Amino acid sequence: MKALFFLYDGYVDWEISTLSYLFSETNVEIETTALTSEVTHSGNFTIKVTHTVENCRVEDYDILIIPGGDPKPLLHEEKLINLIQAFDQQHKWIAAICGASTLLGASAVLRNRAYSTSIEVSEFLPYFNPDLKSKADVTVCENMITAEGNAYIEFAVAVGKELNLFKDREDELETVLFFKNQLRG
Repeated sequence: MKALFFLYDGYVDWEISTLSYLFSETNVEIETTALTSEVTHSGNFTIKVTHTVENCRVEDYDILIIPGGDPKPLLHEEKLINLIQAFDQQHKWIAAICGASTLLGASAVLRNRAYSTSIEVSEFLPYFNPDLKSKADVTVCENMITAEGNAYIEFAVAVGKELNLFKDREDELETVLFFKNQLRG
């Protein structure tokens, strides 16, 4: 299995760190992409990505993950919009957390699907149907997983569950307890 993380300047690294760790522990191959060869995340670390967007082949991946951050600079980025649409057209998983749900709306792939987001929907009405905003921290709808930013552990577990990364329900629950620091002896 292979995952593609779309990164951009100002992305919130901790919203995807639990998921990337889960992937590394379950032998999911990880690659990164961006509009440029390097980006700086919200913690001011500069990251060199595996490929720029135009060099990504959607058929090589099982899932696209987009972390939160300020979506405004990306709302009209045609390369990103095309990448998101290509994943959806091929019925591949797309996982977006916090403000990244806005990018799904801008790409017109939310359509009539329920979603979760931390973004104030009223500020991005052309991209969201407020009636479809879920009250849940994490929402799985068809091939999309969306989450509120503070639900990053739940987001990682939902992605892991949908990708069948857990051996069984006990393994899933143990993972949640591990990340919530509740496995003390």
